[in-house]
Amino acid sequence: MTVENTSAESPKKMKRNTKAMKIAAQVGMYAVLTFLAVIVLLPFYFMLESSFKTYEEALGEFTWFPKEFSGEGYAYIFGDNSYHINLLGNFGITLLVVIPSMLVGVFVSTLAAFTFAKRKFDGNGFLFSILIFTMMIPGTILMMPQYIIFADLDLVGTVIPLMLPGMFGSATCVFFMRQFIRGIPDSLIDATKLDGMNYFKIFLYLILPLSWPALISQIVLWFIGGYNDYMGPLIYLQSNDMNEQTLQVAIAYFSSSQNSGMENIPAVMAASVFAIIPLLILYVAFQKFFISGIAVSGMKD
Repeated sequence: MTVENTSAESPKKMKRNTKAMKIAAQVGMYAVLTFLAVIVLLPFYFMLESSFKTYEEALGEFTWFPKEFSGEGYAYIFGDNSYHINLLGNFGITLLVVIPSMLVGVFVSTLAAFTFAKRKFDGNGFLFSILIFTMMIPGTILMMPQYIIFADLDLVGTVIPLMLPGMFGSATCVFFMRQFIRGIPDSLIDATKLDGMNYFKIFLYLILPLSWPALISQIVLWFIGGYNDYMGPLIYLQSNDMNEQTLQVAIAYFSSSQNSGMENIPAVMAASVFAIIPLLILYVAFQKFFISGIAVSGMKD
């Protein structure tokens, strides 16, 4: 009788042990992820809380929280200041540079992706391989030839060099969108052909509407890349007037000008907070499309 009870309890005990090990593993995983998340978010927290400190407190002894919440930093960057910075104007210039290039570039890249994914022609795989190979070329190698071309065209000092290259599309975007479009059934395309649509109409009225999740994710990534671009505006705009620069260059100039005396740390942090807010809004607004677009495209063959 004792042997039978022992044999009957053994599977239950093993099941409890297995369940306990799973729970312990999950707790450990979440503990590690929480620790890593805190490490990543800590600089953002210091940026935010420092922006609400007074000038004297920011230069004084380190504290985790402002002893007295102050908006002096924000008042400085958005009011009259000795550096005559206008972050709202710089933000407008950044949008002027990024949005047209982003919209045209994503459209052209998606059109190329549709061609590689659904059009059958000789050399399709070879041309796509060449396109993928260009992703391995460091951008710094092309920086000087590109600058010489724009200098010969007398376009240095304008926003054209910052906008024009992106309008021809991106190899990364083409690859990403091709993976997504390959998952669209060919039967849908064949049905539209029977209705008399040509390939361009198929692209406009079928492929684009079905590709919204992937398109949104690429638009978000493209905007972030252009929004954070520092080297391009620094090279091509070449203006000492910060009101004619993009947001990132203006903030970098303002930050470096403060490093001599460090008297305006709250203002520098306030400018950084202002710069990151549009990206947070963009991510929160399109988070669902962004995640689903990347996940679905990653599962395509």
